Amino acid sequence: MGFSLHRTPSTGDVRAVITSDDLLVCDTHFWHGRTMPCERLLNDQGHTIDDSPCHPCREKVAYRTHCYVAAYDSKKSEHFIFECTTHAAKAFAEYREATGSLRGCAFRASRPKGTPNGKVLIETAPSNLAKYPLPQPPNVVLALAVIWRLPLTGLAIEHDTTSGMNDQAGYARKNPTVHTKPDRMRPQRTQPDNMPEPPTIGEVLSGNGKPKKEPVPS
Repeated sequence: MGFSLHRTPSTGDVRAVITSDDLLVCDTHFWHGRTMPCERLLNDQGHTIDDSPCHPCREKVAYRTHCYVAAYDSKKSEHFIFECTTHAAKAFAEYREATGSLRGCAFRASRPKGTPNGKVLIETAPSNLAKYPLPQPPNVVLALAVIWRLPLTGLAIEHDTTSGMNDQAGYARKNPTVHTKPDRMRPQRTQPDNMPEPPTIGEVLSGNGKPKKEPVPS
């Protein structure tokens, strides 16, 4: 079963509980009507050392930095991938720094001004995992690869296996996590994060998954 990608709407909000241990930070391009990951090569400090592997970079298309987590909406019984900018994700980074893990972090994401490009506000609070157990998180890297329609053959995934998260048998072994490097959270660019959601896997398989035309970011 595939996972859908959720972004904060201009009106209303997103309410869910995070199932991931940490944020996944990824630079993306808006390229030929859809979002795709930036493939330029970086050094350990996050600086570009070679942008030739990335077609949009070669065409001088600007990238945006986004953060991703797996989240669960118990009211809808829906497990999904939540996307936001690094600026909005500061609330998540602060929560993880204070508690050691994002798993079990209940959040509400909204745009107080109610405009499509309005600033996203994320409020966080701990949830009672003993009373409301969470499903196992998906591998966010693989979930995004499917959402972005990337080839899975030969997909290289770098991760750290989390120790101390073995509250369920085999959790750390079966669910590798990607840890955020602090320097990747420092740039606070002005970036729209309200792009339309891509088709679900079911829509793609049924032939109804034609990519929606996303507005070109200003």
